Amino acid sequence: MRRSTFALILVAVVAVVAVVVVRLSDDTPGFARATTSVPTITSIESTSIGGTATSPTDGATTTTSVVPGLVVPSGSTVCDLYGEWTATGTITNSELVEASGLAVSRTTDDVLWSHNDSGDGPRLYAFRRDGTDLGVFEVPGGFAFDWEDMSAGPDENGDGHYLYVGDIGDNFDIRGGVIALHRVEDLDPATMTSRFPRSDPLAFEYPDGTHNSEAFFIDPIDPAVYLVTKAKDEALVFRGSLVVDGERSRLELVATLSLGGEVSGADMSFDGSVIAFRGYRTVWMWTRTAGQSVAEALTAEPCEAPSPEERQGESIAFDATYSYWTLSEGTAKDIHTVPFDD
Repeated sequence: MRRSTFALILVAVVAVVAVVVVRLSDDTPGFARATTSVPTITSIESTSIGGTATSPTDGATTTTSVVPGLVVPSGSTVCDLYGEWTATGTITNSELVEASGLAVSRTTDDVLWSHNDSGDGPRLYAFRRDGTDLGVFEVPGGFAFDWEDMSAGPDENGDGHYLYVGDIGDNFDIRGGVIALHRVEDLDPATMTSRFPRSDPLAFEYPDGTHNSEAFFIDPIDPAVYLVTKAKDEALVFRGSLVVDGERSRLELVATLSLGGEVSGADMSFDGSVIAFRGYRTVWMWTRTAGQSVAEALTAEPCEAPSPEERQGESIAFDATYSYWTLSEGTAKDIHTVPFDD
């Protein structure tokens, strides 16, 4: 996130006030202080996929039956299956000027969702793949301190279709390790007026202090959220529960990666078989085989997929065909897609 010095100072002042409010509001739904002890941090989490799994976040067991279905030919990587990126249209809504996150609707054809970085209210922007504006919709009860990414996925039981937006940015290390997601139903924008019917807050706390994150994704196989920190030297990956219970959940560190660049966005394919991290000039990808956890998949060396040339690209999102979409911050920016050419 690159802004003028004045804008950064203004955001910092607002942030301090927001953090004080959050810390004083222990009885606010979704922002109660964690009462569990600090867990031991491990470098790799061992949750299994496709059977009975133990969640490292809350110790509960969940049963899943879905397994990833992508097949990569022998001797190839998933990155070899992508073609050249193209522009499909241009954003026409003049209010979407800092598109920091992107999600492809899983319920409505030809609909993409995005949001502004800090400085806007709790609003999501809908548009077609050619950039045609479909409206701006308020997230009720949402608070937009530093929205940095969004993702589509199910709830904690693997059911339904939702949009998650992450209030996860912390450039000045002033949030005290407290972050939040807001969840709304993935609805057809043509059926709404000016706001979503409701939203569910999910509050989290890092186990080891503050982190700045601009990327997260939702695992649809063993439902959980994975947050990726933004730093030049290494990217930390934390796992969190999707249970909405009004409590603040403790995140767990599950992987530490050295990528040689900052991670500004992330997503997972609809079937959970491909993980993508986005940098300003790079797209890293991992494949996940049946029975692997996310953390196990991330132990492999990533391949590099085509990265659209964007001035400040901070978003990436898969569609149902494994193709992915990107968008840069700025006014009237092009929407890019990288096709899956299996």
